[in-house]
Amino acid sequence: MSLFSPPARTLGAATETHDNGFNAVRLACALAVVVYHAYQMSPVAAGLDPLTSRLRPVTDVGALAVGIFFLISGMFVSQSWLRDPHLGRFAVRRVARIVPGLFVATLLCTVVAVAFFSVQGVAGLFDPAPWRYIFGNTVLHWLQYNIPPEELSIPGVFGGRNLNGVLWTLYWEGRMYVVLALVGVAAMLPMRQWLRGAAIFLLLAANLFPEVLSGYLWEVRLWSLFLTGVLLQTLAPQLRIGAVHVLCALALVGLNWTRSVAMTQHPLTWFGIALAVAALALWIGSARLRGLGHVQRHDYSYAVYIYHWPVLMMISELVPGATPHLALALCLVALVPLSLLSWHWVEAPAMRAARRWLRRPAAVSHAAPDAVIPAASEAVIPATSEAVIPAQAGIQGSQHTNPAYRSGNSESLGFPPARE
Repeated sequence: MSLFSPPARTLGAATETHDNGFNAVRLACALAVVVYHAYQMSPVAAGLDPLTSRLRPVTDVGALAVGIFFLISGMFVSQSWLRDPHLGRFAVRRVARIVPGLFVATLLCTVVAVAFFSVQGVAGLFDPAPWRYIFGNTVLHWLQYNIPPEELSIPGVFGGRNLNGVLWTLYWEGRMYVVLALVGVAAMLPMRQWLRGAAIFLLLAANLFPEVLSGYLWEVRLWSLFLTGVLLQTLAPQLRIGAVHVLCALALVGLNWTRSVAMTQHPLTWFGIALAVAALALWIGSARLRGLGHVQRHDYSYAVYIYHWPVLMMISELVPGATPHLALALCLVALVPLSLLSWHWVEAPAMRAARRWLRRPAAVSHAAPDAVIPAASEAVIPATSEAVIPAQAGIQGSQHTNPAYRSGNSESLGFPPARE
């Protein structure tokens, strides 16, 4: 096939089956965040990883990876809503995808941190502070903006530092879920057309008049990428993304290179970087990746994302002389069993339980009358029940009584947040 010939299948066809690369993209993004923090949090020679040193001051590897999480999350979470536009069932799916894994991770890391890395030791577990921390993070601090400092750390644990500095993206993603649900409930057109128009309108509002949304969503860049994911999902049945589109994005970056250097003393811009990396992520995500069947069926990115910060903090205490490379290696060794156990014992079982509960007659009887049923040309390939996510989310997790609704992709988180 020629480089300039269109891909064999659409983005919509790719996301309706396990046979795509979005889990691999999410896992790569999660690992990129681990690399970024391993350099920043190294006990010795803390600094920037090699790629971030070339992207600064425009962006960094961590921010770029989180941005791709939000793009993919917008795609798959809106896909879930399109399949079953029911507010209650949508909320159940989102909670089932995020909360169980987050609760277990927060509980486990907090107990270990208090017992072995605090002034009080095990006795500190009888203090209310650890449990306040666990509860607050599990409920995403009720999506509030001003989170009291005492809810982000525990006195005497790791010197009072933030126990898990990456969880802020989950609070933001939760707010984006709320906005998506509100937009969906307010639909005045067929749902796909309505979400498309709403995504375009909100993208314009957020970027031309940031104050319109800053009071609720805070971060225009991540919100814009989430909305772009929603927009892509509404176009997915016709959209084909291949290598030529990545090359075109890179060509646009090149065209802007000298002007950007003249104006900002840096050859790259956030838009150019995000455009090129997003095109690459969508190309890989849409592809049929041979030899990665296990990763295609199971999403380990969420656990890698939410565990790595506490693990790096523990490594810095246990191995105070660890270089960035050693800290990264030790962290990855710990993350392998943690991510496997989290997905297979916590996340996937929680999503299966949610699907079983939603299939009950009582839940089915309240199905939304305008639920979107795919046309014959968009038929969904049935998938095994244990691999459905984002979004991240983070992170498609939507299930319906109609077998055609069973999907191989789950919803991602902005952290990765994740898929169902």
